[in-house]
Amino acid sequence: MILLAIVRLVFIALNTVLWSVPVLLLAPLDAYAQRAARCIRFWARGNLFICGVKVDVRGREQLDPGQAYVFIANHQSMFDIVAVMVSLDAFQLRWVAKHELRKVPLFGLCMTSTHQVLVDRQSRTQAVATIRKVRALLQAGISVLFFPEGTRSQDGRLLPFKPGAFAVAVETDRPVVPVTINGGADILPSGSWKVRSGRMSVVFSPPIVRDPSMAKKTARQDLLVQVEKAITQHHTPPVARPTPPASAEYPEHLRLMIGHAYE
Repeated sequence: MILLAIVRLVFIALNTVLWSVPVLLLAPLDAYAQRAARCIRFWARGNLFICGVKVDVRGREQLDPGQAYVFIANHQSMFDIVAVMVSLDAFQLRWVAKHELRKVPLFGLCMTSTHQVLVDRQSRTQAVATIRKVRALLQAGISVLFFPEGTRSQDGRLLPFKPGAFAVAVETDRPVVPVTINGGADILPSGSWKVRSGRMSVVFSPPIVRDPSMAKKTARQDLLVQVEKAITQHHTPPVARPTPPASAEYPEHLRLMIGHAYE
């Protein structure tokens, strides 16, 4: 099992290097790197194939690929973003991640080149810049994905939702789609480097449109409650597993290549 896990990680790294070439070449060809972003879908599919992971999708028929949405999802595993990208292959999609990803060799360059939203969570002035960038992406017909828990859940159970994603959603005034991701923590538990084969599910709840009569502060809280309720309704806690020892954590170079990439 350890040998198989190592082989999978090596292939993920090679797959990342392979697809970074067309991504970087195509990124300058249009304003928001739409051509390059299409290549990322193949990277995501390759990672799932390499690891023997199948993704079941429900509720996607409620969405219009011609519409830009704010997607808000729970976060169990580093495989969550890959599963969502594959589930939304008809959409242009960018996701919000921590700005430390800029430092990851090659991957960080691909992130910035494809206009992913990298946020410095320690900066008090970051909120305004994030709203501006997300609004520009949405106006260009590009959907944006938030993980409002702020980090991966250690045991797969939902963490409290932070208000930032909902503030951005209210300011940009776009339909919000709750996304429930199950199975990621069974594929790759937090703190472990051993990727397991298996199944994940991605459930899209009906889009939520803000009530224009609500004040912004009230709308943010109302949106948070509605999204949390929708995600909770479809959320399935993972099978309980023992916490991996410190020795099972990612080696630093692998963590930089495939770990922080999805956080």
